[in-house]
Amino acid sequence: MKTETNSEMRLAYERYLGKRVSDSHWSQIKRTLKEGGFEVTSDTVIFYAKLRESLPRSSVGVLKVFENYQKAEKLLAINSSKIKGSEILNILNAEGISPHPSTISRWFKRLGGFRKNRLYFPEKLTPVLTAAFLYKASQSIKLGA
Repeated sequence: MKTETNSEMRLAYERYLGKRVSDSHWSQIKRTLKEGGFEVTSDTVIFYAKLRESLPRSSVGVLKVFENYQKAEKLLAINSSKIKGSEILNILNAEGISPHPSTISRWFKRLGGFRKNRLYFPEKLTPVLTAAFLYKASQSIKLGA
């Protein structure tokens, strides 16, 4: 089986972004993934780019982002059908997350906004729940917990 070269992985990353990245940026991406315990492959660098794209202002590290993304996927895997907005609020409350309504609206912006009675596809909610878990993590960092 052929292993990917550094230039192939970098090219995959740059193609996803649609632009060239500096050598220092590329080195930082590789270092971040390695420090998080991830193998650097085309798939992981693209997944990393997708996460950063959907959660650009995360104040926690990449390892926490990956953990929270997986946690969100597991929660949503339980629900195979559409999920009502009020059920999402119940999931957030069960996890100890109670953000301001404007924060919830910001998380749902890409889905056309948030409504308690609207139905949402679980696969579209993964970035929303990931943002919620990161919000909780960043709040606990701010509070020193």
